[in-house]
Amino acid sequence: MIRFLFLLLFSTSVLANDNCTYKTEQVIENGIVVKEVVHKTCTETESLQKQNFLVTWLTDEKYQQSVIFVFIGILENL
Repeated sequence: MIRFLFLLLFSTSVLANDNCTYKTEQVIENGIVVKEVVHKTCTETESLQKQNFLVTWLTDEKYQQSVIFVFIGILENL
């Protein structure tokens, strides 16, 4: 249980906005596709103002009651 809570609270995810374009090139000889090349070009932008979910969960006022209930539940089970 403790490992699960640890992984849940300390896991981070990368939130990136992807704009991808695909470009396909084919080499055709005698009506048969000999070679197909797919070029994928992505522009990724990442928000520099993001915080870890644990920090947001512990400091944001809207999660205040859930933080209290989780800590009370942990203390009761100790």
